[in-house]
Amino acid sequence: MILLRWVLGLIAAGLGGGFLFLIVLSNAFRKSFGASTHGLLFAGLPVVALGLLLGAVVLPGNRMLLHVAALAAVGLVSFCIWQIVTESAVVLWFALAYLAVWFVFYWHAAWRISPPA
Repeated sequence: MILLRWVLGLIAAGLGGGFLFLIVLSNAFRKSFGASTHGLLFAGLPVVALGLLLGAVVLPGNRMLLHVAALAAVGLVSFCIWQIVTESAVVLWFALAYLAVWFVFYWHAAWRISPPA
């Protein structure tokens, strides 16, 4: 379980930082051609959701954080599917795979009954 937490945490931190970097880079590129930049909703909500996922991985004992992060993960799943369908963003299949593994972690951390000591 510790290895799963490390892998999920490192991937969430990398995805969040990479997503912010790509948004900043793409906004500068779009401005150079006179196009409008991406809105704060498009850029901010996935990063906040990834922050919640990372927080749940770092603090798995906090059940409320786990459940809020699960709601954020459901939102990320719908966002990924929406982007795959409308923009043909095939790379988001990797994000869906990450979220599937995160839901396995969530099940173990929030719903699995631990054996008596």
